[in-house]
Amino acid sequence: MTPADPRRDAEWQPRLAARARIQYDAIACQDLLLFPEAALVLNATAAAIVRLCDGERSVSAIADAVAEQFSARDPAAIAADVDEFIRQLGARGLLE
Repeated sequence: MTPADPRRDAEWQPRLAARARIQYDAIACQDLLLFPEAALVLNATAAAIVRLCDGERSVSAIADAVAEQFSARDPAAIAADVDEFIRQLGARGLLE
C-alpha cells in the first residue's frame, strides 16, 4: 500500500468486504473470519476489531473502543495494533 492509501488514514471508516463475514464456531469456541476458500481464526482482540469495522467508525474510533474494552494494555500500543491489523485485512482485500 502507498502512503496515500486511505487504509493508512486514522479517519477511514472500514467495513468488511462483501465477500467476508465473521462467524462464531460454537464447537471450537472461537471466532472465524470467513472469505472465499479460506478462514482466519481470530483471537478476542481481533474479533472485537472486525466487529467494529462497520463502515461507521473510523480507525481511531475503533482503536478507542478496543482500548476501552481491553483496558489492561497501553492505549497507544492498542492503537498501533489496531492500525496494523486493519492494514493487514485491507491488504488481503477483506475491508472496503
